[in-house]
Amino acid sequence: MADPATLALSALLISPPELLPAWQAYAEARQDVKIEVISTAQIENDFQGPDLQEKIRLCARQAIDKKGVTSIILGGDSSGDGGLIPDRDTFHMNMWGNDQDIPSDLYYLSPTNWDADGDGVYGEWEDDREAITYPDGTVGIGRIPMRTPEDVANYAAKVAIYQKQKKGGMVMTCAVEGANAKVFRSGKEFIPAAWKEEKVKFFFNDYTSWNSEENQGSYDLTPEHLAAQMNSGQITKWHIHGHGLIDRWILEHEAPFTMAQVARLKNDKHFSVITTVSCFTGQFDNAQDPCITEAMLRQSQAGAIAIIAPAREGKPHFHDPQKDFPLMMEEGKLDGTTETMTLFWINALGENHRTGHALALAKKKLGEDAKKSATYHQGICEINLLGDPTLFVR
Repeated sequence: MADPATLALSALLISPPELLPAWQAYAEARQDVKIEVISTAQIENDFQGPDLQEKIRLCARQAIDKKGVTSIILGGDSSGDGGLIPDRDTFHMNMWGNDQDIPSDLYYLSPTNWDADGDGVYGEWEDDREAITYPDGTVGIGRIPMRTPEDVANYAAKVAIYQKQKKGGMVMTCAVEGANAKVFRSGKEFIPAAWKEEKVKFFFNDYTSWNSEENQGSYDLTPEHLAAQMNSGQITKWHIHGHGLIDRWILEHEAPFTMAQVARLKNDKHFSVITTVSCFTGQFDNAQDPCITEAMLRQSQAGAIAIIAPAREGKPHFHDPQKDFPLMMEEGKLDGTTETMTLFWINALGENHRTGHALALAKKKLGEDAKKSATYHQGICEINLLGDPTLFVR
């Protein structure tokens, strides 16, 4: 592996002061990328803006435009009162017709500040549209939502193992019958067309790849069976489609995969990269901490290494829901959220992009839809990468 001193600077890691030594140690240990670490205290002092979020954006853009940085790492958790690295709340109409704040780390890649009308409310699809930009695919961003130096040290140890571990096939899970068609289409048609090296397997309520055809559905999608597959190394790339809450995924027969199951995982040589559309499972800014995806990342010697998840509902996004929703259920038409996740896997596995770039390229493609539709704009904003954006998947 190359000496980091000979590598071109490729990542900027933004750290709160209390985690600075831990993140500096992490950057020094990485032998595959050159990471510059900067504290939010220095950013507060060196940049001008109405709040820390704007100063972070300006710092990130300076690193991108003047230093050629291609990855931005947010090295700390967020919360309702700001947290260690505050997110930028963007405002959207939710599925109940109410205004809702959605944390969007995508904001930090933008050349503009997403507040065209100057009212202090960011990312409004109509009022701020002229100031909203989407990724061009050249720069990735991810948040590693840690809170303590111990969290950082545990994650660093997992990254060191992950980079050496054997990375096998992919498993797609679906616990909602109405979504079966689109998940099958994603895993049987789109991803294999780009990634021919491995076979995608399926773990649904009523279909399991490792059962015989005449014995389908006998291996229930239970928390115990799911944990067993993760522990055995069968699930290192995992897409899960189903209902969720901030602290759980909902599996077959409404059985919850919760923090308790995360704490009992033994996949210390098989850390996972995960995409999930399950509602609220990526709500890293909530007062209730951790969310289930944060628990997977923070779990010492087990769990996940990177997760792409919605911070809020994770609902299907269509231009014409009345027409397209039945097509989703009957023919497997992909909604915006599922298409984003599918494109991530295509970019990460078929093109071997790093996690941050794989997601940025997916959002670049969906950006044209977001310019036409507030619901697609919401979809792009609510999906965040939690984990290091400089890691490879395959």
